[in-house]
Amino acid sequence: MTELRKPTLDENNRWYTAVVIGGGGVAGSLVSFLLSSALVLGVWRLWQGYIAIPGNRSVRWIGAAFAFFFLAEALSTLINHVDRWTFLEGVVSNLPFLAFLIVFGRLSLTPRPDVLRWVEIGVIGGGIGAFLFACFQVFVQGLARAEGMAGNPGPFALVCSVLYSLLLVTAMRRRDLIGQLAGLAAVASAIAVLLSGMRSLWPILIMAPLLIAFMLGIFPKKANARKIGLGVVVPVLLVAALGYGTIENRMSKLADDYEQISVGEYDNSLGQRLRIWRAALRMIGESPVFGHGPGKARVEMAERTTDDGGPAITYSHAHNFVLNTWMRSGFIGLAAMLSMFAVPLWVAGRAEKDEIGRTGYAMMCAICMCYVTTGLFNNSFGHDILDALFIYGMITTSYLVFGSSGTPRRVHPVQAERAVDTSRPRGEVA
Repeated sequence: MTELRKPTLDENNRWYTAVVIGGGGVAGSLVSFLLSSALVLGVWRLWQGYIAIPGNRSVRWIGAAFAFFFLAEALSTLINHVDRWTFLEGVVSNLPFLAFLIVFGRLSLTPRPDVLRWVEIGVIGGGIGAFLFACFQVFVQGLARAEGMAGNPGPFALVCSVLYSLLLVTAMRRRDLIGQLAGLAAVASAIAVLLSGMRSLWPILIMAPLLIAFMLGIFPKKANARKIGLGVVVPVLLVAALGYGTIENRMSKLADDYEQISVGEYDNSLGQRLRIWRAALRMIGESPVFGHGPGKARVEMAERTTDDGGPAITYSHAHNFVLNTWMRSGFIGLAAMLSMFAVPLWVAGRAEKDEIGRTGYAMMCAICMCYVTTGLFNNSFGHDILDALFIYGMITTSYLVFGSSGTPRRVHPVQAERAVDTSRPRGEVA
């Protein structure tokens, strides 16, 4: 009887990368479960000696920035004397931010070219899957806005915008079948972004190609102007055709909201944002250093929004990542949150990079652009899917830039056995 062989840690890394990077739109909270599981299993493998904490100083700085965010939220939680349930929200839910160095060490068991290839496989499958899911929800189920497995148009749109950006990186750098599939999947994910109705992320559809072309050093030549123009116009027309109904509906809604606000009526999407921002600014003024605590901030937001005479607004966040973080965990938390963007971009930007490293850095910049853009009118963190995608996205892109920098004390038996098998010349009998 043939004995089933367990997959090696390297093989697990490959499918894991594809699912976590590409699966947020169609797999939903599975990606956050996988990241949390990777932290737990990573601690175990680290104790066994099968993985190692990276020794590269730049990678450690990035890991420290993510740990800083966890500590800032935990400190605000403790200072504000919350009960055990809000303690869970402020501490336990943020544990994945401590996973950076451990999961990076686990990913280091897989060669960089293989990691990049499985990122590309993941985003192609994820982009097409998100498109099909969005079309089913809007055109078959009749939903006004696509939500995906995230159950919310906002997170779904952010996931799709990240997929769109990473697919553009793949399509621009490759001239083979994978590049062509990535181009088609990029168009599909762009349609999914439109069908989500998330207006604040629509600029990404224009910003991402410009940023990525600049990062990869791709500048069109005059001789190819007609071909490039045709390659741009056709996808744009396709995207506009499928997304026209959603675009028209959402833009007319924005115009209606503006007209209502001009006459003092704030009971609409835009008006509620203005009321939330005013309440958040008042809360920041009351506790600027440590904030009100991740758990208490939501309750106090509902109370503050009644101060202007309107009904209480019970949103879980302030619809702006700067105000929301400052309100929750104070200036310390705000500094920590911004460091998760600034530190990776700074240290990776200064590093010497080969082709894979440049690709990884372009992907890192694209992910940060998507999260900052959505954060202007929504929230970038505090949702399990978004947190998991950002954390593992930054782990993966950092690894593509810096590579492995830690040596495990031991080699896993299955890994060693597989290495012997693959090193044996073809046809040789064991």
